[in-house]
Amino acid sequence: MGVHIVEESKRCLMCKRAMCQLKGCPVQTPIPQVIELFRERKIDEAGEVLFANNPMSAVCSAVCNHMGQCEGACIQGKKGTPIHFSSIEHYISTTYLERHEFAPAPSCGKRVAVIGSGPAGITVAIKLAQAGCAVTVFEQRAEIGGVLEYGIPDFRLPRTLVQRYRKVMCDLGVRVRPSTTIGGALRIDDLLRDGYDAVFVGTGTWRAQTGHSGRDPR
Repeated sequence: MGVHIVEESKRCLMCKRAMCQLKGCPVQTPIPQVIELFRERKIDEAGEVLFANNPMSAVCSAVCNHMGQCEGACIQGKKGTPIHFSSIEHYISTTYLERHEFAPAPSCGKRVAVIGSGPAGITVAIKLAQAGCAVTVFEQRAEIGGVLEYGIPDFRLPRTLVQRYRKVMCDLGVRVRPSTTIGGALRIDDLLRDGYDAVFVGTGTWRAQTGHSGRDPR
């Protein structure tokens, strides 16, 4: 554990109205609670809180615009340097993914198809698997991750982290079908006829927009 991360956690004022969470975080990460657990060396518990709130916490801590969100709303930043929660969160989240043993939940009897394995698809697959659903992820490309795998440079987001999420899904019992396109020979209606109770579509934004916006491109 880096000393600077521990020191950062100690600088937190534990605000009663934590603007980093209330105003700065789109997913309302319970930042004071996580920092308090970290200070108490309860890293597994802190990781569990982060993962339960946002399974993609390890990714968000690496690629989010922190100065425009949690760190930008930190009260410490008004007169000095804001708490670098991203560093704390990244350490806790990646440690949790490495340490925690994921296992399939008791079945609820439902089958769900998830189309697309980007951030949304991965999150939905994990949440539904934890709820006991039998989940199958259909991915058009050879590797899962969507923009995480094909759109973000490796120096910002290591590919090993994306593969870690694949292992998490597999440990939870999620079936992944790469190189499978939905919308051609295989359609959503076919999935429903095959017995899936629900279909989540998270295909991302791979195709460029067409048409003219009406503005001068210069």
